[in-house]
Amino acid sequence: MIRLIIIFTTLISIQISSSAQNIYELNYGTESLIGTSVLALYGFNEPIKSQLRAFSIDELNSLSTFNIPNWDRFGIGLWNPRASNRSDLLVYSSALLGASAALIPTLISRKWKSSIPAVSVLIEVNLLTILSTEIVKNISARSRPYVYSNLAPISLRTSIDGRKSFFSGHTSLSAANSFYAAKVFSDHYPNSRLKPLVWAVAAVIPAITAYNRVVSGEHFLSDVLVGYSFGAIIGYTIPLMHVD
Repeated sequence: MIRLIIIFTTLISIQISSSAQNIYELNYGTESLIGTSVLALYGFNEPIKSQLRAFSIDELNSLSTFNIPNWDRFGIGLWNPRASNRSDLLVYSSALLGASAALIPTLISRKWKSSIPAVSVLIEVNLLTILSTEIVKNISARSRPYVYSNLAPISLRTSIDGRKSFFSGHTSLSAANSFYAAKVFSDHYPNSRLKPLVWAVAAVIPAITAYNRVVSGEHFLSDVLVGYSFGAIIGYTIPLMHVD
């Protein structure tokens, strides 16, 4: 996390001192606001994270599903490691998609500095998504569906991660990177016939990620719906804030 912040700060310094013209523009006002937000989220999360506690065996045995809403109940006790692995691959794929989109300005201008704003925005998107998701997870301390399943390993059910269900980080990151990629493509190729396809792919990747997170037993339906919405908003809005 600290390395990402350092890279982000370095890229901003290089770009602000450069006279290159880009669709995306970095300026002290916007970057100071986002940078301050990132640092505040990081600082706020640290003490909350240290207070989160895993379930004991006795607590697992006394868990009740009474407070789980009706629309989430079908997920109780699900456990599918293969679906969890598929969701990991989808997150990596969306990250690669976002990184590829960040290189579009360089492909157009053939100057590596042209991609500095897009790369900086991509880092902002990921930092804000990761930190915001982690804070909500640590505050809500919601039990994952697999916690209620005897199929899941006891070591996992009694880990701190078992208390981080809301909301889905895989889904929010997948949506953030996918929507970022679609937004960057659309801004650089506004008249392209591929835009509908690009946006369709951007919408489908996090949707499939969300599906796998639910059937894997990692998340409830509400977890992935909120994660999808949050990630999509961040992935679309942060580039929009930087349009020159």
